[in-house]
Amino acid sequence: MVLTHSEIGRRIHTVREELGIPIEALAKACGTAPSAITSLEAGTLDPVPGDYILIASRVLRTDFRYFVSDALDDVEKNTHQVFRALARPQPSDLIAIRRFMTFCMGEQELEALLGVQGPPLPPLYPRPGIAARSHRDQGRGAATMERDRLLLGNQPIPNVFEVLRRQGVRLLRHRMTDAELSGVTVSHPKAGVCVLVNYEDDLYRQFFSAAHEYCHVLFDREEIATNGCIASYRYTNRELAEMRANAFAGEFLLPSGALSKYPRARDISELESLIATIARDYRVNTEPVAIRMKGQGWITDRTLASFQKTRPVVIPRREKTDPDIPRDLSDRQMARLETVIQHGISAYYLELLRRALTEDKITSGRFAELLDMTVEESQEFISSVGMAL
Repeated sequence: MVLTHSEIGRRIHTVREELGIPIEALAKACGTAPSAITSLEAGTLDPVPGDYILIASRVLRTDFRYFVSDALDDVEKNTHQVFRALARPQPSDLIAIRRFMTFCMGEQELEALLGVQGPPLPPLYPRPGIAARSHRDQGRGAATMERDRLLLGNQPIPNVFEVLRRQGVRLLRHRMTDAELSGVTVSHPKAGVCVLVNYEDDLYRQFFSAAHEYCHVLFDREEIATNGCIASYRYTNRELAEMRANAFAGEFLLPSGALSKYPRARDISELESLIATIARDYRVNTEPVAIRMKGQGWITDRTLASFQKTRPVVIPRREKTDPDIPRDLSDRQMARLETVIQHGISAYYLELLRRALTEDKITSGRFAELLDMTVEESQEFISSVGMAL
C-alpha cells in the first residue's frame, strides 16, 4: 500500500528522533532549509520530492521502501524488537542495528537475483542424550556433537564466521558503542536467522561471540522467532541459555580433547609457553586455555588464579589475523576492506554485489544503495579495494 504524505512524514520524523539526528542535519543532507523538513515530517509538503526520501533513507539507515509503502512494516517491527532487547541503547548502536537489518535483507535480495540457494539451518537441539543434562553440560555436549557433525574433530577452526554462514546463518559484524554487548541473533522476517557480532571486541573475543550466538541458533530458534531476537552480553551467566551458550562456545572453539596433542609442561616457563601455543593454534585468548587446563587437571586452582591475576602471557593484537580479510591484498586494500567490515559489510556480501553489478542484475545506483554509500563513494571504494568489475 502506498502511504499518504502524512504517514511518510510521520515515519521519517519517528526514525530521525529515535536516532537522535537533528532536523538541521537531515535538511543539510537534502540541500534544503530545516523548515522544508519540518513540513515534510508534518505531512504538509506537497509534492514530496523523491530525492528527499532517498536521502532521508540513507541518513537514517533505513530502506527507502519503508518510507513509501507498508511492504517492510514487518522488518521495522522486528528492528524495534531488537531495540527493546538492548540494555543500554545508544543512537550509534541503533544506527548499527538498522544497518545490520538492511544489509541482511540486501544479502537475501542479491541471492534471489543471482539464483543463489543458501544452505539450510542446522538441526535443532537438544538431541537425545543431552536433553536431560544441565545447561552447561548441554552446551558442551552440543559443541562436541556439532564438531562431529561438521567433521571438525579436535582440529582448530580457521574461520568460525564461515562455519555459521555455511549453516544458513547470515553473519555480519559492526562496531557497537556498548562494549558489553557481544552479539545479537535475530529472526529477520525477510532474511531468516541473522547474527550480529560486535566488532569493537578483540578479534578472538569476536570468534567466541560468533560461537556463542551459534548455540542460540541451535537451541533457541523458537524463542528468537517469538521475541524477534536474543541480545547477548559479556560475562552473563545469570540466564541458563547464556550459561549454555558460553559453555558451548568454549568447547566448540577449544575442545577438551585438543589438549591431548600437546606435552604436559614441566615448569612455569614451559606452562606459559604452552598456553600461548595452544591459544595461537586455536585462535582463543590465553585465559580460556588456562581454564581448559584446569578442567583437565593439568593445573591447580591456585595456578589458574595466579594466571588470571597476572596474565603473564597474552596474544598481541597485531598477531590476530582476521579470516574475512584476504592476506594477498595490499596494506591499503586490507585497511579499506577492514573499514567496511567493521561497519556491517561482509566479504560474501561484497562478492554478491560484484556479481550482481557485472551481470547487470542491479544498476550502479542500486549498488551504491546496497553499500550504504553515495554513487561517488561507491566508485572510490571499488577502486580502493581493487574490486574486479
